Amino acid sequence: MLLNRRSLLAAASLTAVAAPRAAWAQSLAHGAFTHGVASGDPLPDSVILWTRFVGGDGRVAWEVSEDEGFTRVAQRGTARANFASDFCVKVDVRGLQPGRSYFYRFLSGAGPSFTGKTKTAPATGGESLTVAMFSCANFPWGYFHQYGHAARRDDIDLVLHTGDYIYEIQRGSYPSAADTVPGRWVDPVTETVTLSDYYQRYATYHTDHDLLELRRVKPICVIWDDHEIANDAWREGAQAHQTPTEGAYPDRVAAASKAMFDWMPMRTPEPRVRLYRSFDWGDLARIVLLDTRFIGRDLQLDYRTTLAPQLAQGGSDAAALAAEFRRTILDDPRRSMMGSVQEQWFARTLAESKQRGQPWQIVTQQLVVGDQFSPAGMTSMLPADVSPGSRTWFAAGEQMSALGLPWNLDAWQGYPAARARFLEACANNANNAVILGGDTHNCWVHNLAAAEGSRLAALEFAGGSVSSPGFERSLTNATPGQRESMMRSSNQHMAFCDLTNRGYGVLKFTRTTCESEWLAFPDIRSSQAPTPVVTRFGAVASASGGPGAWAL
Repeated sequence: MLLNRRSLLAAASLTAVAAPRAAWAQSLAHGAFTHGVASGDPLPDSVILWTRFVGGDGRVAWEVSEDEGFTRVAQRGTARANFASDFCVKVDVRGLQPGRSYFYRFLSGAGPSFTGKTKTAPATGGESLTVAMFSCANFPWGYFHQYGHAARRDDIDLVLHTGDYIYEIQRGSYPSAADTVPGRWVDPVTETVTLSDYYQRYATYHTDHDLLELRRVKPICVIWDDHEIANDAWREGAQAHQTPTEGAYPDRVAAASKAMFDWMPMRTPEPRVRLYRSFDWGDLARIVLLDTRFIGRDLQLDYRTTLAPQLAQGGSDAAALAAEFRRTILDDPRRSMMGSVQEQWFARTLAESKQRGQPWQIVTQQLVVGDQFSPAGMTSMLPADVSPGSRTWFAAGEQMSALGLPWNLDAWQGYPAARARFLEACANNANNAVILGGDTHNCWVHNLAAAEGSRLAALEFAGGSVSSPGFERSLTNATPGQRESMMRSSNQHMAFCDLTNRGYGVLKFTRTTCESEWLAFPDIRSSQAPTPVVTRFGAVASASGGPGAWAL
């Protein structure tokens, strides 16, 4: 079994595992549950259960109980692990009671799995909901302390993962061999391209005891970003995909999506690449999960092939060139982030939630929405020995920001017309929208203004990374807090940022407030988890005027 001693001790201390009933055990396969148990995508009457089992003919049983001793079993059944799904087992358990905690386990002829704990969503009512938000977990860069910390919190009802749950990059590339934390090597050695490659990478990630424990005790809802497929993915390609050597891009997407849906405790959609979905938490909130990475996204723009060559020629007014670039290319209304079908679905979903009277709409997606401009002087924080690529990237960001252009064309700012439609849907169709995001490895908290400027369209909490490094790795020539203060001074709608630490977010929603925490972990490269530094902020809900601004 690919579970270490710490996982075994943690499970034993929290779980009283009863032996499977003899009659069931006689017909079940003998083998091993190799990567723990998990649950996800909770509805009022159902939840997805997951495990991985290798042995015999793969036949296992499962039970969901109202008590940890399994004396009050609510539902039970059988399932089969097979090679076609990498021996992963998923069960959509129906007939459960809304708003209840349950214990669950899988059974085999050789014994039971660990016992997990999960929760169904309330059908009505629902006075509070506490979610934990994660993104960007790069296995070799460091330990997943945040996952373990959240697993130990009794107040967290649900986990939302905004993408980059795995990284597809070859071993020793990002991070380099020298920067890899000892013992945290990924398989396969190569970049993941085939279905077998992706399966191996998910298996590696699920040797981490903190990730296993989080999946065991909290229901989780996940969406992908680019690294579940390939770096800088979009609808028809990716920066990291080379067709001549890596095959057809649709084949890679098919392999990546199948591996994700097999290994995640989520309902497999039809068509398989339709990741976006929603569910309600009683009358309190609608949780909307979007795909802003693949299904309807146009190719990212690149200053190096558009505006930068013209600026380098000189002899022209830079401001005029920037304005022409914005008018003819950047602001093109045809450029899409989600695609028209998903955009229309999103607007309807928010409107239905508003009609139901839910005060909160929690929009879980991959990217940063808020305006971000590089402050003048940011390159002064680069050390003398920074890589040429990093220096060029930061210098370009500073130059473009001085011209009033966004520095990150891979975020929503790189798709201004699509961003305007997105925020218009939030302002017009939602009561109080809170947008969660990830991707950039840094923590950003924004107040997102509606187009007319009289109210907020939404709040944003783009919550850093589990282990992938942020600006602290490049902007090292800075005093404590200097990176953050410079960035906030250049971005009026930014309420808070952390460009130094890895961490995760926790948001508690009640009918009138959203109380949030950013939990920053100063060291993720030591096996000993540090005590997180907690920053608290909140906002209030209104009846019809949108959310109030974040208050620190």
